[in-house]
Amino acid sequence: MFKRISVIILSLFAYAGTYGQDPQAQKNFEDDILITSDGKADSLQHLLHHFGTFEGHIRTYFMSTVNLASGTHYYALAAGGGLAYYSPVIKNFQAGLSGSMIYNLASSPLAPENGYPNRYELGLFDVTNPGNRDDLDRLEKLYLRYYLNEGKRSFAQLGRFSVRTPLVNLQDGRMRPNLQEGFWFEFNEPARLRASGGWLWKTSPRGTVNWYHIGESVGVYSNGRAVNGAPASYFGHIKSKNIFVANLAWRPAQNVEYQYWNYYVDHLFNVALQEIEASKKTAAVTWSGGFQYLWERSLSDPSVPVENQYIGPDEQSHAFSGRFAVVRNKDASEWSVNYTRITSHGRFLFPREWGIEPLYTFNSRERNEGAGDVHAVMVDHQRNVDKAGRSSIRLVAGLYRMPPLSDARLNKYAMPSYYQLGLHGHYRFRGYLSGLEARMIYTYKGNLDRQPEYRPLLAHNKTDMHHLSVIMDYFF
Repeated sequence: MFKRISVIILSLFAYAGTYGQDPQAQKNFEDDILITSDGKADSLQHLLHHFGTFEGHIRTYFMSTVNLASGTHYYALAAGGGLAYYSPVIKNFQAGLSGSMIYNLASSPLAPENGYPNRYELGLFDVTNPGNRDDLDRLEKLYLRYYLNEGKRSFAQLGRFSVRTPLVNLQDGRMRPNLQEGFWFEFNEPARLRASGGWLWKTSPRGTVNWYHIGESVGVYSNGRAVNGAPASYFGHIKSKNIFVANLAWRPAQNVEYQYWNYYVDHLFNVALQEIEASKKTAAVTWSGGFQYLWERSLSDPSVPVENQYIGPDEQSHAFSGRFAVVRNKDASEWSVNYTRITSHGRFLFPREWGIEPLYTFNSRERNEGAGDVHAVMVDHQRNVDKAGRSSIRLVAGLYRMPPLSDARLNKYAMPSYYQLGLHGHYRFRGYLSGLEARMIYTYKGNLDRQPEYRPLLAHNKTDMHHLSVIMDYFF
């Protein structure tokens, strides 16, 4: 299938080339592009941008984790980048392709040592091969897109690309994001009613260099525990072939939007997510609120051994999440209070290889995926430091009450109850360094209760830890 997509895209580029070889078209091209008003040859940059658009991204990422409980610490410095080309739109068709490479400039040992695995830093490189320091290149996007109208607001595409949905998303908190292979469409007319969705059959999770069939990708990261308390071992045992995604967004009023998302994964599960958000603007502030409801049911085969199951055959989960926020119009500073309840019916499960969770209490560097019977409260404050909006800070504080460590049925990753503090900083350069951005993320996670099962191995990379990330991005 993918070879066929490649042939189609290469054919499109060939068509673009022959289009420029037509005598009259070539003369017009030379008159309009190759010769400037002063009679001098135009730049190579102008020539390349006439046929399409090149985009580049260079990233340097320093990450460090200090584990107070286990005394095992990590650091890593990664550098790399990606280059993409997007063809001009010809007869409503457009092609895109991109690739990337990553280098491990320096790091502590990233393979498990003395039973203590690395969790964060390894994701900058290749989680499937901790010793891989150099062979970290990946063909990323390669797709053919067809625009349904001249406004280019609606389209259908086939190939390899990235999608942004609540559950399947970029998850780009490392060097390179998640990518998918399949078919995808977005229909954005009329503006009050939008639809999108697709059929995905392959994925390349962040922190990997390979492409996996959908079932093969489940378990590339940690497998956690089975519901009987034994180590889970479902990697390589999932028979799913496809993810079907459907979305409907309705805006009944200018300040109200309702969204429905459905994720159907054959032989695994079905997840339905509903979200409604509304806002009210006054002279001084803008008030907003949101509510989410997620329901998940199993589609798994009951004959599969418990240790090889990602989700139990009778398992289901319900999650409710709410948000209330106020933004000061003068300087765009924002305060929000967020709450999530995952009921005790079962664990909220969605493969971490496919994206991050959309719940309002999501806090960078930790998730509640894999758990049930959860109460979470988070306060979030964001503000611009300067009037131009080039620099901003974000302060986050959250409390997360988890089920007992001994309850494997509701606590897949043996996560203790914890509190999490976060400080985020962002700065955009200007002038000669326009396109350069600096970001910093500091996180501390503390243990809320010392349950009888508590020991350094269970706290390692989960609680009683400091974590720092410093990222430099250059977009061109």
